[in-house]
Amino acid sequence: MKIRNSTVLTALVLAGCAGPTVNLSTPEPVKVDISMRLDVYQHQKEEKPGQPAAATNPGPDRLNRAADIQTFKNSRLIGESASALLSIRVEPAGEEGDYLQKIVDAENASRMALMKEQSARDKIPLPAVQKKQADLARKMAFKGEWIEVEKADGTLEWVPKEG
Repeated sequence: MKIRNSTVLTALVLAGCAGPTVNLSTPEPVKVDISMRLDVYQHQKEEKPGQPAAATNPGPDRLNRAADIQTFKNSRLIGESASALLSIRVEPAGEEGDYLQKIVDAENASRMALMKEQSARDKIPLPAVQKKQADLARKMAFKGEWIEVEKADGTLEWVPKEG
């Protein structure tokens, strides 16, 4: 009889948990009036005397190109070369090809200016800076993006980055 009473008691407790149904829908959509303010600030680093402003600050143009560059990399149109510059692998025809060339040329000019500035500042040869930057670019590339690697015999080869 003891087992039977506990079974009945359990059934009553569980039935009591169901509770009444609560309707959460509203006859009309809930309206929310939000007022928002967004302030955007761009703080510029102080320039040290004797350093060119363009080299120390890549500027908004380089940041604006980043999305296009990634799209071109994802489309396998461009890759990261062993000289730490972008290289066009497949050039589309027409306006798209012209735009691609313009973006790659602008990015390579910015990269070269930054590498020359680093070479002068750190007093190391430009090719050493380029090698270091190319290694970093290959490391940061996503799977499938084109990268130029040095083979055992010293020649360069384009390969898609492995996972």
